Amino acid sequence: MRNTDDKLRELVYRSCLALDALDFAGYLGLCGDQMRYQIINYSPEIRKDVILMNLDRDGLAALFESLPHHITLPGTLLRHASVYLIERQRNGTVALLTSSLLVVQTDADGLSRIFAAGRYHDTVDITQPVPNLISRTARLETRDIGIGCEVPL
Repeated sequence: MRNTDDKLRELVYRSCLALDALDFAGYLGLCGDQMRYQIINYSPEIRKDVILMNLDRDGLAALFESLPHHITLPGTLLRHASVYLIERQRNGTVALLTSSLLVVQTDADGLSRIFAAGRYHDTVDITQPVPNLISRTARLETRDIGIGCEVPL
């Protein structure tokens, strides 16, 4: 069965739902063995990209396993992604997806604020019956996400 655009959008949305629910095994289940995850933003002060997170699949698994020992933000994160663009490349073996991203943090008192804004740039393997992420770069407009956010956005 062909990986339709709807299946590719669903992959992005499922990845957000898994992270929102802190379902790290579910998130990793959406990722291929060669997965690479990055969070990047541009710093005008140094006129370069700053890499905030750069992990392969094993690094993500280790991070998820160690999260109970980290200082974390109180409350919850809610990711809102909207897929803008799907481009099939490499003779139809991968799809490049560009999505807008807003992350809302709700604190223990129920107050919500925009935590981060940016875009996902995903590369998806579409050669299997179920598409899977082989890379995700969260390129943020937000430059200060503070401490206590070790979970991928």
